[in-house]
Formats: sequence, structure tokens, C-alpha cells
Amino acid sequence: MIFKKFPFVYVICIPLLWFFFKLLPVFTHPCDFSTANFIYAENFNQVKIWCFDPTNTMRFDDSSNFLYVACIWLLIHFLKFTTIKAALAISALSMLVSIYLLHRLVGSRFWSVHLLLIALLFMSTQIWAGVLGDEIIFQGMLWLMAVHAFWRHRYLWLMVACTINVMARPDNIFIILPLIIASYIDIKKLKERDKNKFIFRRIRRTFFFLIIPMIAYFTYRYLYFGKILPFNWLHHSLETDKRYGVFNYEGFNFLKHYLRFFTLPLLIGVAFYFVKEFKTLNARYYALAISFILIPILYNCTFAQDENLGFKNQYAIYLGLVMLSLLFIRDYRSVSQGFTTAVFVIFFGFKISFLYFQKTLQSANDNGYYITNDLAQIHNGKAIVYYDNFIAWLTEWQVTFASGKHTKDGHALTNDELASSVADIIITDNDKSIAMLKEKYDVFSVPKNIRQFEKETEPENSLDKFFYKYSHKLPINKNDNFKMLVWKFGNNYNDIKEILHEHGGKEIK
Repeated sequence: MIFKKFPFVYVICIPLLWFFFKLLPVFTHPCDFSTANFIYAENFNQVKIWCFDPTNTMRFDDSSNFLYVACIWLLIHFLKFTTIKAALAISALSMLVSIYLLHRLVGSRFWSVHLLLIALLFMSTQIWAGVLGDEIIFQGMLWLMAVHAFWRHRYLWLMVACTINVMARPDNIFIILPLIIASYIDIKKLKERDKNKFIFRRIRRTFFFLIIPMIAYFTYRYLYFGKILPFNWLHHSLETDKRYGVFNYEGFNFLKHYLRFFTLPLLIGVAFYFVKEFKTLNARYYALAISFILIPILYNCTFAQDENLGFKNQYAIYLGLVMLSLLFIRDYRSVSQGFTTAVFVIFFGFKISFLYFQKTLQSANDNGYYITNDLAQIHNGKAIVYYDNFIAWLTEWQVTFASGKHTKDGHALTNDELASSVADIIITDNDKSIAMLKEKYDVFSVPKNIRQFEKETEPENSLDKFFYKYSHKLPINKNDNFKMLVWKFGNNYNDIKEILHEHGGKEIK
């Protein structure tokens, strides 16, 4: 009876989602990349202003996904969630809605297709949602909202979904624009006398449900933030890495690695079917391929991806390959597509997902997280860092990004500015900077993982024992440390030094 009321796909997905979002987060801490979203949401909640205040020194706009941060803020402000619980709730809900949308999109009664759908999306939770606070699962849900409306020929809801996507990330316009253009192909099915009404109705809906909301949104951004677009600190490309003026050599290598080692069977199956049936395929299949495969491939090659945790910028490609694979299997009973999809799940997907599962378990041993919690007991501290870390989010310290990130102009601190600094701590691995600052700062070598210096006892609880054993399959490099410089003449010197010693830090003479 339950299978008649609830599709098979939902019944199967519930225990899988419960496993990931209920059990795994116990062992998961936010990673560096997540701190910008959390800082933004918490500052938003603390200041409680709805218009731009040019005199305020707090940075608001450091997130690549405005709507995701707004959702975190809503849960913090109205439901009194903690920031981490809010991030987990959004990820879990986004995954459930994504499964619902993809199930409705595919609309197949074959249990084999349902199992493939669950396997593919559950692997995405392992690979991408393992980064706590990363908005990619939430963003994937927004993409699927637009695709569902597009595939069901619901132009009004496509406009609404496109508006939401652009509000989340303005660069989403590159992905959704082909869907809007392809929607006008429906005019071919109409009689000549109805074509003018069709075009007028589409233009009117585009104006009222896409253009006007976008004007209102970007006007709000200008009034609140003093600018229209978010900071582009995530989208950068060094001149030395550029190719042909637009493309980035490092971005190309990331993409090549992802396609070769992560999604090659899916890519082969989809490409083969397009070559085989290119004359008979509906234009909507080509629109999906352009929006979610071709454009993300080109776009990801235009910027460096050194912070691309979990290959998050490739998630659009993953969704595109999954959607087209399932649609080909459903619509054409394609044996070749079914075979390549099964190869991906068995030989690529499970291996990748469990590899990331191991890495996610290691986040519970992130020494920087525990050090920062102790540093948070020290008030009025100052820190200079080169990359996102817990100090900027979990403490009230004044944090300066020497690399120029999180600033309007991207200004990086010069050697003179660094030498004249009076920060309590400086986190850097630059040997030249360390040598220059040794007169004013003591240098500590700090383990990145607590397993490098702590003795662990195996737990007795069977569930904890499973996580313990699985996390220890990944070997730890005993020499994987980072450098922290502590100001010799600061009021907090002794307290910071004691904290570092407690967490395995050793002074380098």
C-alpha cells in the first residue's frame, strides 16, 4: 500500500538521506570555504539593518550565493537555529526537493531507473554535501526547479525559477538563458493565427516575472551594498595562467581531471547517443546539453579553481549528465546509455563517494577548529591570514586578509605593510615573510590534524566504532603542519602560546 501512496524513489531515499544528514554531521566541521557564508549570515543577523550603511565596517557581501545566505539567516533569526544546524537543514531539504524534481522530470515507472536516480543523487550528497556550509546542493535544487519547468513546458514557472537562480548567483544567467531561448521552439506546434498571441504572452510573462523582479533585486543590492554584483573574489585568474585572453590553464586542467576520473562513462554514453541520434532528438535535449554541459565546461575554464572543494563548480555538469542519461534510458530504452551509466555507478561513483566519505570523516579531526575555539576566549585579538579559516567566523577578532580576498579592490598587503603590522597572530607558509618577521614574531609549527599528536582509543559503541575504523583507513601525514606567527610583544602572547602547545604546536627557533 505504501508504494501506491509514495513513489518507490522516495521510500528508498529516506534512509540514505537520514544516514548522511543525521549521522555524518556529528563528525563534520565547517571547512574554510564555508566560513564566508557563515560570516555573512551571522553579521546579517547581528546588525539587523535593511539598507546599506556606508559607515559600518562589517563586510556583508562575501558570499557567492546571496539567496543561500538569506535562507541561513531566516532559520537563525526566526527559528533560532544555530548556523551549523541551519546549513544542515537547508542541505537536507534541498536534497529531498532535488530528488522530487528529478523524479517528476524523469517520470518513469521502472524501478531500475529509480535506483539509478537514487544512487546518482546520493553520491552527490557524499561528494558535494560533505563540505558543511557549501551551497552547492541548494544551488543544484534551484537549477532543477528551472529544468523541471522547462521540460514540462511551463513558461511562467520557468521565469520564476530563472529569477530565483539569478538572485542566488548572477552568473546563473549563463546556464538558464539557453532554456529560455529553447522554450520559444514551442511556437512550431501552433497554428499560424495563434503565433502572435503566443509570442506576446511569452514576452509579457518575461517582462513581469523576470525583468521587473531582476530590476527590483539589483536596485535593492545597490541600496543595501552600494553595488550591483557581488565581489568576484572567487572568480579570479592570474595573467600568467591565461590562455587566449579568456581561458585559464589551471581551470582547464581541473576540468580535464574531473571529466577523466569522475564522470567519463556518463560523458561517453551521452556523447555517443547525441552522435547516434542527432537528427531525431528533440531540441530540448540539445538545450539541456548546452545549458548544463557545454556552457559550464567553457565557463569553468575561464577562472582558477584552487579553492574548488569537491569540484563544486562541476556540479552543473554532473546534473546535466545525470538528467540526460536518465531521460535517454526512459525515452529510448537505450542499452548503451544504461550500460555506461551502470559502469559509472559501479566503478566510478561508489569509489568516489566513499573516498569523499573518508575525507569528510577527517574533518572531525581538524586541529584548526579546536585551536580557534580556544582562541575565541581571547577578546580584542587581531589576526592576519591569507585564506579563509575558522578565526574569521568563530572569533570576534579583527581579521585582515593579506592576500586581498574579501576586499573591494583586491589589495594584497605589501612586505612593508606586513612588517609594520601588530597582529597577535599571522598565518602564512611563505618562508620569505616568516624570515622577515622573525624579530617581532615567534614561529610555531602546528599540526593540521589532531591525529598527528593525540592518542585515540577505539570506541565501544558499534556505530562510533564503524566511523572510527573507516576514518582511520585514510593515513595521516605526521609532517602535515602549518605555520603560525605569534607577536612577541602582544598582551595575548602567553595565552596564545599556551593554546598552541596544548594543541601540538612546537616553536621553531
